[in-house]
Amino acid sequence: REVVGDGEVFFYHSPYYRTVETCQEIMEAFDPRAIRGIREDPRMAEQQFGNLQDAAQIRKSKNERHRYGRFFYRFPQGEAGLDVYNRVTSFIDTLRRDHLEEDVTIIIVTHGLALRLFLMAWFQWTVEEFEDTENPPNCGLAVMERITGEDRYKLTAEAAKILGCDKNKSTEKHPPSTSPGGSQMPPPPDQVPWA
Repeated sequence: REVVGDGEVFFYHSPYYRTVETCQEIMEAFDPRAIRGIREDPRMAEQQFGNLQDAAQIRKSKNERHRYGRFFYRFPQGEAGLDVYNRVTSFIDTLRRDHLEEDVTIIIVTHGLALRLFLMAWFQWTVEEFEDTENPPNCGLAVMERITGEDRYKLTAEAAKILGCDKNKSTEKHPPSTSPGGSQMPPPPDQVPWA
C-alpha cells in the first residue's frame, strides 16, 4: 500500500493458486472503494514446464535449458520463454487499451520468469539483455514509475537491483505508440536500427 499511495488501483493476477492468494492478501491493504477492478489473466501465468513426473527428464531439461538459454529453450510438452513472451506482449496490448487514459495504478501479481519477460517486452530488451536478468525473490516487487513529464516508464532503482538490470535497461527506449485497436505501432523508419 505504501508503494502505490492513495489513488485507485486495478489488479491483474495469474490464475495459479499461489498468485490468487497473494493478490487477495495485497488487496486487504486497500480501501475497497480504491479498487477499480480485479482480473485473472492466464497470459500472466508462469512458463509451462511440461510433464514434471520424470525426475531424470527434468534434470536433463534443466541442463539443456542452461546451454540454450531460458528464452529459446522449449521444455518437452511445455513452453519456451519465447511462448511466454508472446503471451505477455498480448497482455501489454490489453493494458494499454484498457487503461490508456486512466489515472490508476496497475498491480500485476505474477511469477518470476513471466515478470522478466513482461519487462523484456515493455522495455524492449534484447534476448541477451533478458538472459542477464534474474528472477526476483518470492513476493519481490518490481515497481515501474512514470517518468515525470513523459509518457515513459522506468524501473525503480530497487527493482532494477533485484532483477540484475543495469541503468540502460531500466527505462523505456521511447514512449509506446498504439493504433486505435491497441497494437503497438512500429517505430518511425529513422528509429529502426537497420533502416
